[in-house]
Amino acid sequence: MIGIIGSGTWATAIVKILLEQPDRHINWWVRSPEIREGIARDGHNPKYLASVDLDASRLHVSGDLSQVVAESEYLFLVTPSAYIAQVLEQLPRAAYKGKKFISATKGIIPDKKMSVSVYLESVFKIKKNDICVISGPTHAEEVGRGMPTFLTMASNSPTLAIEVEQLMQCSYLHTSHTTDIWIVERLGLLKNIYAIAAGICQGLGYGDNLNAVMVSAAMRELNRLTKSYTSTSFDTANSCYLGDLMVTCWSHHSRNRRLGEAIAQGKNLDTIFSEMGMIAEGYFSAKNYHELGLLTGKGDEMPIVEAVYRVLYENSDPKTEIDTLIDTVF
Repeated sequence: MIGIIGSGTWATAIVKILLEQPDRHINWWVRSPEIREGIARDGHNPKYLASVDLDASRLHVSGDLSQVVAESEYLFLVTPSAYIAQVLEQLPRAAYKGKKFISATKGIIPDKKMSVSVYLESVFKIKKNDICVISGPTHAEEVGRGMPTFLTMASNSPTLAIEVEQLMQCSYLHTSHTTDIWIVERLGLLKNIYAIAAGICQGLGYGDNLNAVMVSAAMRELNRLTKSYTSTSFDTANSCYLGDLMVTCWSHHSRNRRLGEAIAQGKNLDTIFSEMGMIAEGYFSAKNYHELGLLTGKGDEMPIVEAVYRVLYENSDPKTEIDTLIDTVF
């Protein structure tokens, strides 16, 4: 049995993918009573991807996390990274013993400064071979319309990666596998910070030329980071690296890009988040990576990340930061 933890846009898209296989039933943990009632009554998530029809007869929607975990072998973790600890630590470590986790979350666990996979392994003692990370380039809005979807399954266990691929198999999904969880997770969360930078460039009216150069500079920055932490080589042109970076920086579906655009246009963060109604992971990731840079002394290797951090958390002027990057990095 499959369990879903989370009820946002991406969680709803994953439920849609999983329901494409007939006769499948899914356990779905949904915190909000309003969303639970809407799914049961109307067959769609009333708050996220509301246009997507879901077969409610095959969904066991519950506000009881312990029940969903106990009755599921595979657990898709689709909760914003800022809230994962708050959700999972409701239950004792023993509740997760023997479960297979599929992380569809981009970001670092706040305070602990851990990626999701490291957090699962360190805090809940989940075996490495029982953890899989899935990455795009994929927008939930396009999944909702059944458009071609591309996912990479990253796991230390090729067997688990293939199992997850089979669980999610449907007519519009195209998949690949890798064992490079470290790289997939870091690039997955950093691309959201770069998307904020891309949004700032667009919000300032700087155009497509600069954004193309910014994305190129971001990929160089990613390469430097990867080489400083691991000797593993990777193909930057792979869809889960360059492709995911590009779609997040360019697409109008990207919440992080929209956040950057709104900041450049002078809106304050409270207004932006209220209008969006969703989490932009890059906001939290920028702070977490800045703090990691201070701890490791590698902050100087991430000038774009540091510029975004200053805009978000130190009220630095967006135009000044981008103009400085143009002169020194791009």
